[in-house]
Amino acid sequence: MAISSVFVVCDDMEALAELCAGAKSMAEKVTAVIFGDEAAAKAVCGADAVRYCPVGDDACPEDWAAAIADEIKKEPTAAVFVNNSIRGRCLAGKLATRLDTAVLTNAADLCEEGGKLVCSRTVYGGTAHRKLAFSSPYGVFTFGGGAFEPAADAAAAADVAVMPGQPVASYKRIALQEKKEVGVNLAVAKRIVDVGRGLAKEEDLEMCRKLASVIGAEVGCSRPVAENNKWMPKSSYMGITGTQVKPDLILVLGVSGQVQHIGGINKSKVIVAINKDKAAPIFKNADFGLVGDMYKIVPALIEKLS
Repeated sequence: MAISSVFVVCDDMEALAELCAGAKSMAEKVTAVIFGDEAAAKAVCGADAVRYCPVGDDACPEDWAAAIADEIKKEPTAAVFVNNSIRGRCLAGKLATRLDTAVLTNAADLCEEGGKLVCSRTVYGGTAHRKLAFSSPYGVFTFGGGAFEPAADAAAAADVAVMPGQPVASYKRIALQEKKEVGVNLAVAKRIVDVGRGLAKEEDLEMCRKLASVIGAEVGCSRPVAENNKWMPKSSYMGITGTQVKPDLILVLGVSGQVQHIGGINKSKVIVAINKDKAAPIFKNADFGLVGDMYKIVPALIEKLS
């Protein structure tokens, strides 16, 4: 293997098992670093060891960056896998600074070449791929959802302990306002209904949700539906900068098929596209395509499949 040790630093327990599975395929030893108590550290994740960082009401995971970096430096060489959340990217930057290395964000297709870990990143809006590798002893990677397959036989770690050292507060939280949006874990969904800008109004999402319910699917969307229209949570959008999915079936409704979105769904086993524009780029990437009005086709599908 290219390296002997991988540290998985994760602030999202749902993403932890997936990152640990990817790390296990690359290294002999995997150490997970989580933010929580001992009970959370004993959850099944597939790592060989777990170090937990207690985070109080007035503290932040970033406060542990120095202690985590010191723990990583106990290994002569190591890779660091971080989940690609807002907080994860902040942690990745702080860790890279203390490890005197760089961060490769949104890494994908990680493999070993010439004794080094090499990752492929999508560049130029999804029109090309660039391969990158670290020459320094340490390297930090961030991964989005769906980058790896969770291991079916993952077990709880035998070595569980609190992270050595102490958090160093860089700022103090003075208020907390919880987000009310509720997203789904599209990275593990087997069937997805993918909604694009062909949807005329927010109320029409109910039609798409009904179709998803009929076929046992989750509902996702393109970036403009979540970020511009704000009709769905940001966690619901798929693409190069969003969630990367690989379901057995994805039903694409009113999505034009720009490369930024295709980069998030092109690993799907079967892509079925419905669009009224016969020249839409989505049809070049679909296994099955139907040119027509989704407002006529979707109700008919619901009726036939119910």
